[in-house]
Amino acid sequence: MPKIVDHEQRRRELADALWRIVAAEGPAGVSIRSVAAEAGWSPGALRHYFPTREELLLFAMDLSEAQAVERISGLNALLDPDLPLLERVAVHAEQLLPLDDVRRAEYRAWESAGVLKEHDRDRDRRWQQQRGLYRRLVSALTGADVGDPERPHDDPWVEEWSSHLHTIVDGLALQLMITPGMTDAEDCRHRLRAFLARVVEAAGHRVGENGRNIT
Repeated sequence: MPKIVDHEQRRRELADALWRIVAAEGPAGVSIRSVAAEAGWSPGALRHYFPTREELLLFAMDLSEAQAVERISGLNALLDPDLPLLERVAVHAEQLLPLDDVRRAEYRAWESAGVLKEHDRDRDRRWQQQRGLYRRLVSALTGADVGDPERPHDDPWVEEWSSHLHTIVDGLALQLMITPGMTDAEDCRHRLRAFLARVVEAAGHRVGENGRNIT
């Protein structure tokens, strides 16, 4: 009788092995041979699921994206409804900061983007998905209409500050990973909240005494 193979279970085993290597070594440690050894498979068996190293790295990025999206999507149900708006926005934004082991591994998976280049056909979509999060956060913080977060905001001011927030989070993440001795998680949390307070302040300056935008 032929052996029945649970392909979904085997992919989960591969995902776990791949994730351990990414967390420990980043994209540089990922290869057909290293992941197969970590999973206890032969390289030939692994190639049945992922024929190339590039496909393994894409899978790592997909895992990272899925985890982050699931975590962010579930935040509203977990947060105290009385939490101040600025703090609520900050908690959402910092899900993309490498503040713990899970998020550091996710960041290392995202480092694959520099290796994959033309192999990552979802690169632009991934970027727009992140920018969409920042558009939603800036809109929530300033009371602007969200519109379609996957497209540039109709209000250039919201689009500009969404770009700034995107840059701030990316910059803080890079500092945490590259120069951890110069900053730490608490400092990054503080700087993120200070920036969000500036967004609120800038939004207030847009409105004159008659309630109309003055910019």
